[in-house]
Amino acid sequence: MALTAPLGTPAAEPPAPGRAGDDVAALVEPALALARSWVEATAAGESPAEKRSTGRLAALVHDRDGVEFTLRFVDRVARPADDAVAARELVRLARPGADPHAVPVPAFLGPLDRAMMTAGALVAPLAPRVVVPLARRRLRQLVGHLVQDAGGRRLARHLAAARAQGFQLNLNLLGEAVLGEAEADRRLAATLALLQRDDVDYVSVKASSVASQLNPWDEDGSRERLVRRLLPLYAAAAARTPHVFVNLDMEAYEDLHLTVEVFTALLSRPELHDLQAGIVLQGYLPDALAALEHLAAFAAERTAAGGAPIKVRLVKGANLAMERVDAELHDWPQAPYTTKADVDANYVRLLDAALRPERAGSLRIGVASHNLPDVALAHLLAAARGVEDALDVEMLQGMAPAQARAVRADVGRLVLYTPVVRPGDFDVAVSYLVRRLEENAAPQNYLHALFTPESPSSGTEPAAGPSPLEEQEQRFRDSVRDRWATPAEPRRTQDRARERAAGLRPVDGPFAGAPDTDPSLPANRA
Repeated sequence: MALTAPLGTPAAEPPAPGRAGDDVAALVEPALALARSWVEATAAGESPAEKRSTGRLAALVHDRDGVEFTLRFVDRVARPADDAVAARELVRLARPGADPHAVPVPAFLGPLDRAMMTAGALVAPLAPRVVVPLARRRLRQLVGHLVQDAGGRRLARHLAAARAQGFQLNLNLLGEAVLGEAEADRRLAATLALLQRDDVDYVSVKASSVASQLNPWDEDGSRERLVRRLLPLYAAAAARTPHVFVNLDMEAYEDLHLTVEVFTALLSRPELHDLQAGIVLQGYLPDALAALEHLAAFAAERTAAGGAPIKVRLVKGANLAMERVDAELHDWPQAPYTTKADVDANYVRLLDAALRPERAGSLRIGVASHNLPDVALAHLLAAARGVEDALDVEMLQGMAPAQARAVRADVGRLVLYTPVVRPGDFDVAVSYLVRRLEENAAPQNYLHALFTPESPSSGTEPAAGPSPLEEQEQRFRDSVRDRWATPAEPRRTQDRARERAAGLRPVDGPFAGAPDTDPSLPANRA
């Protein structure tokens, strides 16, 4: 099936609804009222265990040294294969005076964990094979609600419990970056085994996790190779009755065009004609609007030919730190927006463009966010436009579970994005946990505001001035106002074919080399 829109060309603003009758703006205050009701229900509906885990997370993200200490513990104690090395690092962490670059043991750990750290540091040099496994086990206890085991009875129990509570689980097998074909084969086989379980009906997979050493200059070859690798997975999903839903994830900006092409190539195959499947788009990329229009056109052609609809899962993006590093290393502009305000506005714009009656029969939208005003707006907008059946609300497994229950009570079915790790491979969950911690530690993040001591769940009196949640509400109003004013053109526009040598000229200031050629851009590849 031919694609009807060139990916990378910004889409025009939809002509309806017009400025005079802006149905999105009209829903701002009702959405905020609904979000406030969810916040109150979250505070009232937490179990004692959930209050403890949420309290630990809140203390961590608000502790000045919390995230830094946690990252050091994970990198230096949890990840080393040598217990003696891990024991030495545990001593350095528990006794920050021994390391001039160390950070203090943060208060969020609580008296029991601080005492365990102190005792562990005393015994670890003498019995590293005893202390280090205990330390790792404790870490797993603290974050076990965020990551599940990939196999066996534990996963079966978790799936059954979630289903009984009215949740659907989107299982994502975590792993490190794939560097060799052996690991790619192992990851693909493990995902296939997960998909073939009778109690699994929804899985996510990244194209970059099933093939190694992809050549960014050879997009055609990479696409063909990835289609061959992923086809058995999609065929297995189509062979199940009912079909298993497969979601194609992405992380890096360099994977955007390739992932979209792989997705459409797979779903254009005759044997997958009836398979519903999904793909992720990241709202922090200005390119996301053009990609959405491209996918919507593909979905319309597919359903017009008798095929199944597709789903686009909208996230804000969780790879910002690596995108910044990548841009700095190569002297490129940062691919994502540089401000949170632009990200928020673009996310609302994507909702506005996607949740439309003319698209509801071919395009399903997953609103994946813990930003309650965004979720409330999507829910109310879908109802106002009569496209409720084309909307899924999605949240993260274990992240504010009482919040997920409160939302589910109003929106109906809710999907929980659930990271899973194979037994014995818990260390591969580290990168995922790091991103979750960094996101929630950012002051502009909605969960950071929700977890502040002034939130309704704390029972404390708010300080003078707007509260963090009130500031978030104003951010939301601004995002709706600015949704069609925020730029939608790619931030990277390098085109070597259009460049002309300017000749040698004097340089003021320090020397700066030419930026690397960016292979993620179609013009450069051509």
